[in-house]
Amino acid sequence: MRQLSRIVLAILYGGGAVLLILLVAKGNADALTARVGYTAASVIVLGLVAGAGAKLLYESGPASVWGYGTVLIAAVTFVLAMVEIWPDDPFPNRVRTMVMVAISILLGGGSLVLSGEDDGANQAIRIARGAAIVALLALGLLTVLIASDVDVGARWLGIASTVFLVAALSLPFLRLADEESGVGG
Repeated sequence: MRQLSRIVLAILYGGGAVLLILLVAKGNADALTARVGYTAASVIVLGLVAGAGAKLLYESGPASVWGYGTVLIAAVTFVLAMVEIWPDDPFPNRVRTMVMVAISILLGGGSLVLSGEDDGANQAIRIARGAAIVALLALGLLTVLIASDVDVGARWLGIASTVFLVAALSLPFLRLADEESGVGG
């Protein structure tokens, strides 16, 4: 594994050096600069999503499955983004890329909702987590339907978003109330 790490580092450093030389030496580096910027943004956003999913990998039950799915979808989305960003005609299929980014972010949000909870959480916390996850799944489904040119109406997006917001934002307060009452911890 150490040898593989060294090979990957050599490739990354070599590629970075080539990019720096091209950015400095090239007469019109606007397109290359944009590609490097989009790549950096993809690494940041999808890295955060994968990090949130990675927190769940060692949990038990459905939470770990959600974590593995989040990491996998974030990695696939990153590869897709690179395929879309780096050709001569960037973003030939922008809708597919945006849908995958949206789904990745939704999965990352679900990972944050599911992280840090033990199986002994009180019923109110379990209900709020469940409502947030169902709302995220609905938002993902609505995103795919909208991308497929199905008219779902803005109302359903608003309803799913509201359910997620209320459930997710109530979690810290439910945890605090649970700790103060001494029920869950």
